[in-house]
Amino acid sequence: MRLFIKNINLITLCLFLKCFYSYSIQEDIKSLNDSIIKYKAGDYQKALEFGFAALDLIKDREIISLDFVNTNYYIGETFYYTGDYKTSFEYLSKSLELYDLLNPRQRRNRLVNKPPWVLIIMGNVYLSNNDFSNAEKFYNDALNNFKLFDLEYEDERYYGINTALQNLSIIKRDQGQIELSRNLLDQVSERRKKRGNPIDMIRTYINYMELFQISGDDDLLINNYQSIKIIYEQMSLRSSTKEFEQLFYDANLVYSKFLISKGELAESLKYLFIAKELSKELPILVPDINFRISSVLFSMGLIEDASSLIKENLNNLNLSNFQKIDNYKLLEKIYKKEGTIEKLLAVKDSIIFYNENQSNSLIDNQFNTLENFILISDKQNDIKIYQARNTRLILTSIFTLIIFSLIIVSYRFNLALQKEKNKRLALQKEKIQSKLDLKQRELFSKVNFITQRNEYLNRIKGKLESKESNSEDLKNEIVNIANSEKAYSDFDKMFSQVYPNFYKNLNTYSKLTQTDIRLASYIKMNHSNNEIARISGISIRTVESQRYRLSKKLKLSNGEDLNSLIAKI
Repeated sequence: MRLFIKNINLITLCLFLKCFYSYSIQEDIKSLNDSIIKYKAGDYQKALEFGFAALDLIKDREIISLDFVNTNYYIGETFYYTGDYKTSFEYLSKSLELYDLLNPRQRRNRLVNKPPWVLIIMGNVYLSNNDFSNAEKFYNDALNNFKLFDLEYEDERYYGINTALQNLSIIKRDQGQIELSRNLLDQVSERRKKRGNPIDMIRTYINYMELFQISGDDDLLINNYQSIKIIYEQMSLRSSTKEFEQLFYDANLVYSKFLISKGELAESLKYLFIAKELSKELPILVPDINFRISSVLFSMGLIEDASSLIKENLNNLNLSNFQKIDNYKLLEKIYKKEGTIEKLLAVKDSIIFYNENQSNSLIDNQFNTLENFILISDKQNDIKIYQARNTRLILTSIFTLIIFSLIIVSYRFNLALQKEKNKRLALQKEKIQSKLDLKQRELFSKVNFITQRNEYLNRIKGKLESKESNSEDLKNEIVNIANSEKAYSDFDKMFSQVYPNFYKNLNTYSKLTQTDIRLASYIKMNHSNNEIARISGISIRTVESQRYRLSKKLKLSNGEDLNSLIAKI
């Protein structure tokens, strides 16, 4: 019986450690996924390194999670950006496959049948290969799944639906179905207008510009570019982001393309150089803009300038295979123009190499549907999700137990340190508060002293008027009051200690007199008009007049209260 209980306890411990270790792995995967997101649209190599590191964590372990689904998605998306469409499709397909194995409770939304962003990128892969039929299928599937998102993911639902509709519009545009393309864009535009986001509006204008170039609506295209320019200039005065800069970059590319189609090559360079200036903050865009500028320079007969820029481009490590082919083809044209045969032959060899290399990355025609692709995809790098290794698990569990113990000890130590720190802070706060209370008491004492002083003055005034006292008594009282004149100065010093920034902040509103400042000080201390009159030795009517003048100087808006404004200063 005891042996049985021991075995049960051991099994329970192992299960606990297994769960703990799985949780630890999940946190590591989340961290690695965050790194992929950070680099996937800029530093492809680094993004893939993080992605493969995440896969290595899961390899040969019985783990299925949404984070693992996302890892494959992010890797697939990165390969898409590099132009390696076949490898991209493999990882995207794996992501869909794993998502289907998830328990509905593990999904962010139980109603969503497939991860829609994965479907979007798969549609993009097909669109890049001019397979409009399959691209449309994936975009529609993504659109339907985005519509299933609940209110918790309202923003993602909004952007997802817009993206799907926008991409469907591109398909119809490229198929020459201008009216259908315009209708889809109009839907996106209406949705974006409701939110009023400037970035979203620029996206809409760019979509319309691309459509109008094909439809031949030149005036509408120009108007949309001017609208983008106005928004960009307004936003630049306030703040700017990389996303905002890239959208304006895209707008200038579309407009330069339009000018090139009209034969206005020199004018197009103006907008290409605007884009080049923007690319300084977005290094991933540099190869593209350099190629576009080189092409225009070549067409204008500026061969030397075009050659120099292309050679600079080919040294860029961020160049994809597609871009390398385009750059080498342009360099071939340049060498033909120059008549340098040896250089021409070397360039042709480079073009052949990259063409062969790239052909292996394209999706074969036989992979027309997702189902067919999954059936014949390469399984050599497949993760063996359902294979648990008992020996490794026990060793891992022991190691995890040690780590867990260290974590507990570290937690308790840190907790003790935090308690001690909080205690010190509380004592420090208490001391500061005590000092502040003392200063406030002193301040109010000074106010009372000033009040008494004014009462003495009023009494003297009364005696003078009634001639009840001799000159010697009056002289002594006046001397006493004169010796107390520094009370005002002491009051100002103490007030500044209690409210250190009040005088400074007050003077930013307007140029104020000493009377104005002192009145504001009394209001800050929550004194009533009657109390201020007593302190200052003036009538209530005079206090009201001073308040009115102060309100005018502080430029109070209609309905704004003087006490409320001063309380905020």
